[in-house]
Amino acid sequence: MPSDPFAILGEFLTASEAEALAAQFAAGQHTIKALAVVNAARRGEAKQVLAAAGLSHEDGARAADLLRAIAGAKSLDRDLTPVWTMPGNEAKIGHLTGEFHRLVLAARQSVVCATYNFEQTSQMWNVLKQASEQPGVVVTVYVDGDKADAAKVKAQLPKATVYQSAELPNGKRVVSHAKFIVIDHAMVLLTSANFSFSAENRNIEFGLRIHDPALAASIETTMTNKHGSLYELVTP
Repeated sequence: MPSDPFAILGEFLTASEAEALAAQFAAGQHTIKALAVVNAARRGEAKQVLAAAGLSHEDGARAADLLRAIAGAKSLDRDLTPVWTMPGNEAKIGHLTGEFHRLVLAARQSVVCATYNFEQTSQMWNVLKQASEQPGVVVTVYVDGDKADAAKVKAQLPKATVYQSAELPNGKRVVSHAKFIVIDHAMVLLTSANFSFSAENRNIEFGLRIHDPALAASIETTMTNKHGSLYELVTP
């Protein structure tokens, strides 16, 4: 655990939080008002680490510069790790697909994920429910409207926002075959695996775990822009 207050601040804040706080201080906002951009569940600790680092509205320009530096450093921090599923103990390199569930449970702000099929046998069935019930964590799930039972997914995840691929004017439904998980607007898992027991335990599946806030933002923005055209909201 770092003892330097700036190191602690840089470790605590996500790139998006640091950038948002920088914008608030640059605009002359009071510290209390600036902290409104941080999730309520993290706001108290964010206030403490900012104070420990001596950053406040009293020198907003300095605070903004340092926070932009943190955001920039975290945005350039790109880490790629292979992620495998193989039968038995055959996977010897990188991480196992099943290990990613602990990262979902550790989410502090958000989880955005997409899968073609979503079976109740998947660890994600309960993991996403637990994540969505954590204070301040926003969970969004995209599924294929034909392959996955979107109504059951929504029933399992009442606190999450669930979308299914939309039906086109010609009566055919869009096939949503994308498979990814984005955590806290920074960590991305791109994978061949569906959310199913077989994909997580028996199949040969491959993916990449990528720490890249810019990529994460691009994925989330692209999906959001397709609401109403390629994806429709699933209601209870």
